[in-house]
Amino acid sequence: MTQKSPQPSLDPGYDIRTDYVLMATGIGTALIALIYLLLL
Repeated sequence: MTQKSPQPSLDPGYDIRTDYVLMATGIGTALIALIYLLLL
């Protein structure tokens, strides 16, 4: 799931922020799916 950007980022925190966004999106989606299944 690791994607290499065409050019390396000069900001070392950029990849960390991107990872946090991806994790938050994944967790949010999982929680929504879980709640949806529980309410069925």
